[in-house]
Amino acid sequence: MSAETFIGGFASGFMGQGFMGMRVGYGLYFTSARLFGVSAATWSGGSLGGTVAGLIEGELMPALTPDQNTTVIAELERAKDFELGKDQVRNIELKRTGPMMLWLGRITIQPVNGQAIKYALRSPIAYDRLLKLTQAFGPELLRT
Repeated sequence: MSAETFIGGFASGFMGQGFMGMRVGYGLYFTSARLFGVSAATWSGGSLGGTVAGLIEGELMPALTPDQNTTVIAELERAKDFELGKDQVRNIELKRTGPMMLWLGRITIQPVNGQAIKYALRSPIAYDRLLKLTQAFGPELLRT
């Protein structure tokens, strides 16, 4: 069995929950084995991210050393709002909605058991980033 590796992720004001995503500032981070959801108010990339839009090492999908990989995963485990193993995810749906002037999209993470986890996407940047991350995490789970 291979070790779990960090794929990438970001936290942003472009992601929100509630009616039309009014509660903003969430992040999604992917490893080879798990998906983590975090609140940007409590975590914005940890010791490797600083305040660079919740990116790790300033990149969406950074190449980390083994020590950095271990550090990031440990920080995600401490800061998580939720965590799902890849085998606990039925699918991840990404949708573009609304007119371009008022761009909104959404991501819905449907666990095998339990209620869906939904985020409003307030920018096409968030959609594009999540599309790339989800394809790397589990292309068979992606629904667009």
